[in-house]
Amino acid sequence: MGRTAEFDRDTAIEAALGEFWAHGFNGTSTETLCQVTGLGRSSLYNAFRNKIGLYEECMSTYLAAADESVDSILKRESSTVYERVSTLFDDLIDSELERRASGGPSGCFSVNTALEAADNPELSGPYEQLQTNLQRRLAVMTDYLRAGQASGDIARTLPPSAQAEIINGAVVGIRVAARVGSRPESMRAIASGALIVLTP
Repeated sequence: MGRTAEFDRDTAIEAALGEFWAHGFNGTSTETLCQVTGLGRSSLYNAFRNKIGLYEECMSTYLAAADESVDSILKRESSTVYERVSTLFDDLIDSELERRASGGPSGCFSVNTALEAADNPELSGPYEQLQTNLQRRLAVMTDYLRAGQASGDIARTLPPSAQAEIINGAVVGIRVAARVGSRPESMRAIASGALIVLTP
């Protein structure tokens, strides 16, 4: 008998996300997903359609939380745009170090997915989720940087769209550095390099 009406969907997604984040799509078995979610195979499929359906919901949950975290910092009107971007990097590095200390998965679930999707057509759905989210994030960052340039807070040596791409590249670099166990100093050096292009 299925138990789809009895379980907490958000709790199951969070549990599955932890496994996918740590081991990837291919490295996470359906049996493991059943164990961590507390669902039988039939209940898991009834609730999420299949393994990829569960993965897509995990990706939606991850991206929504990441967007909320970034947006909360970018909307801080009490600080300059430069300070907000600097805080974004500080927050990112701190979160990576905290997960490392607690034994949690390192790096970025979305970056891990993008790399795995290159060799797995089954992940085309999550990959499209990533691309849509990336374009939104770049557009939001570009708007903030454009405002920063207009106020004189941000350097005008590059278009704000190019600056946004550099910031995103640094975020990816920090995530990858964290995944391979780089020292905090190395991650902070990446952030400092990206901030140079914003310094008036």
